[in-house]
Amino acid sequence: MNVSCLHRPLRRRWALHRNGGRILSGGLLLAAIGTAAVATGPTAFASRSSTVALTSSAARSSAAAGSAQTAGGVVVTWSESPASATSPDSRSMFSYTNIKPGSTITDHVAVLNRSKQGVAFTIYATDASGTTPGNVLELLPASVKPRDIGSWVSFPRGVTKLSVVIGADKGIIESFKIAVPLHATPGDHTGGMMAAVAFTRRTSKGALVIENQRIAVPIELRVTGPLHPGLRVESISTGFRTPLSPFGTGAATVAYTVQNTGNVRLTGSQVVSVTGPFGISSKVQLKNLPTVLPGDAVRMTAQPAGLFPLGPMTAHVRLSPAAPKDAPLEAMPAGYITGSASLFAVPWSSIGVIILVVVASVGGWRLRGWQQRRTRGKLAAVADSARRETERRLLGGKDAAARPQKQT
Repeated sequence: MNVSCLHRPLRRRWALHRNGGRILSGGLLLAAIGTAAVATGPTAFASRSSTVALTSSAARSSAAAGSAQTAGGVVVTWSESPASATSPDSRSMFSYTNIKPGSTITDHVAVLNRSKQGVAFTIYATDASGTTPGNVLELLPASVKPRDIGSWVSFPRGVTKLSVVIGADKGIIESFKIAVPLHATPGDHTGGMMAAVAFTRRTSKGALVIENQRIAVPIELRVTGPLHPGLRVESISTGFRTPLSPFGTGAATVAYTVQNTGNVRLTGSQVVSVTGPFGISSKVQLKNLPTVLPGDAVRMTAQPAGLFPLGPMTAHVRLSPAAPKDAPLEAMPAGYITGSASLFAVPWSSIGVIILVVVASVGGWRLRGWQQRRTRGKLAAVADSARRETERRLLGGKDAAARPQKQT
């Protein structure tokens, strides 16, 4: 890799004869299914790079690799790697630091066709669009035009897309340049060098579509100038999962966004805790943040458990910014980056038990009242019957005394 004024690049014949060497994996596999082939319009040209058969050591090499099966059942396998002018090298990515605006970088990329037939490839650069919570670099779709580092890359003759047919079990090395604009902003710029292939594939319904598959080697470039590392916690949302048992503990759900407010790539440690009344607390030490690109954000989620649902609680998020592995060191913000949000843990199980107890108590009280009323009604009926019987007897005696006796 050279940083200088660009000389006319050379495309050279090569074979992988590295003793015990290997091509390190430096890319991530991305698949984009569409209905059109890779464009080969005015910004692309057919490469005339010489190719040779891969050696056995090259066949065992590990690189950013892709594999796909065409509609005819043919398996297409290929790989991509950073390279010198003569052979692939051990770099895992294209990384450039302390690059001044207006500089031109010359470098090389190797693309290997490991298939049993010739394959047409499109090689081009694009911008990164962000990273996932799992620390996977995301790149722009093929249909989106890059506007940052991807637009700074060009191949011989000044084209931005290179179309080349690579024979079976052969590989090529292509030179490219990165022309850093004079107005390039200080800090980190991230993209990827793509090696894409298009082929027809039959869907489950029998329709033929053209599928584009691509692999990428990341490009990381830092432009000199003032560096401002910074993270911010925002958009915290909370929830609580109440246990079924009224005596069990539940778990809070805390989701939050980590925004990179600076101009350098950052990662860092993250701790999420929840506190409540009567000394209730729970803490979760999460994995390190993924590499958050400048201006980008990632959404993270944690679930502190072992919490009794006893009303108002507070969720706390604490970040400790750090530089990604193998990244240039820079001064980190002092202290921690924090954020908090409130939540209310309703003890639904306990409330349900209380409601059941109240309902049972009220039902028992009403049942007892009904039984008492029924008993009193029966007693009243018996008393009334006895009273009437007594009155009947008394009245019957008086009538007998009042009637005159018959004379004989």
